Amino acid sequence: MSDSSGIYAGDVLMPEAPQGLADILLGPSQVGYQVQFFGFGVFCTLFAVYAATGELRRHQRIGQLVLIASLFLNFVYTAFAWYESYVTAISQDRRSFTLQNGDAAWNALPMLIAAITALTEGYLAARAGLLILSRLVRILFFVWMACLIALVIVGGAITTADGVFYHNGAEPGDLAISYSAGTAMYFWGSAVADVSISIACACSLRSRIAGFNSRTDSLLRHLIMIAFRTASYTAIVSLVSAVLSTVYNDSNARSFIVYSFWMFMPAAYGLSLFTFSVSSKRAIDQRLGSSASPGYVPAQGPKRHQPANSAPPETPIPLNNMRGAQLQPGGQIPLQIRVQHEEVVSVDEGEDFRDSKSGTGRPRDWEV
Repeated sequence: MSDSSGIYAGDVLMPEAPQGLADILLGPSQVGYQVQFFGFGVFCTLFAVYAATGELRRHQRIGQLVLIASLFLNFVYTAFAWYESYVTAISQDRRSFTLQNGDAAWNALPMLIAAITALTEGYLAARAGLLILSRLVRILFFVWMACLIALVIVGGAITTADGVFYHNGAEPGDLAISYSAGTAMYFWGSAVADVSISIACACSLRSRIAGFNSRTDSLLRHLIMIAFRTASYTAIVSLVSAVLSTVYNDSNARSFIVYSFWMFMPAAYGLSLFTFSVSSKRAIDQRLGSSASPGYVPAQGPKRHQPANSAPPETPIPLNNMRGAQLQPGGQIPLQIRVQHEEVVSVDEGEDFRDSKSGTGRPRDWEV
């Protein structure tokens, strides 16, 4: 467009960072934003379909609340990320200080990431702990996971606080704990927590494979694969980011590479939580003969009236009810069978009538 056009108002000379520095400072975070937008869109779509078909209502109340909370926190985080991406695109302040420290709102992102991570790992750790047979091991596992989740939250809090200090003009030497150390605490804590949850699930489920029921054994093996697949979504990314945060300190521009992984962690944890909840539930439904179909189906279908003397339908046994079962010699869980028999007998006594004021009555039925 020519200089004589009405839109052109003249250039303004401003200090700006070299292009190479701008690439390393802004490029990784922009990549992370775009992956987060895509991942959040996938998460929203899957969640909407799952809720619309009635499958969400079939979860326990705590499971529903955790999924909804994860979706809400992801929405808040994505809104912040979209705002930061928009500001970066239109801002003319390209000074090195601005590119490194961003604006004040950006510093809320690390704490939101830590909150979503802690929510997901806390819920999955609680589910994994219920599968552990030994009470002592279960308590130690909960203590271990509590320490790791606390490390994640502390790491997020340190990066948020350091970001505010840097935005207000602090130097690396002014900080008690460096920004890179805070990010390393978050990533190491989250990576070890993801791996610990997977190992706990795998070992607990593996100990229940006794060989007396091929269908149950197949289900347990499938749940082990789901546990490891769920951890792989975030553990690999966390391990790579933890190494980068440990190697590069705050004074090295290459430390910004970690943002390409860090910025999409909320979507990764949201999808990890969703796929674990849905996949494990469907696997149990399919292999233990639940009335639910393996696909997306309405929660309530046509109701059929059963005869009064028909036996009640079989109900699958939840895996967490197997937690207290003790193994007998030979490695098998004792089979307990409870038989409930109901019989309805109707007796029509031809001469036995109910009295009434009119002296007439009707036959009386007896039910046993």
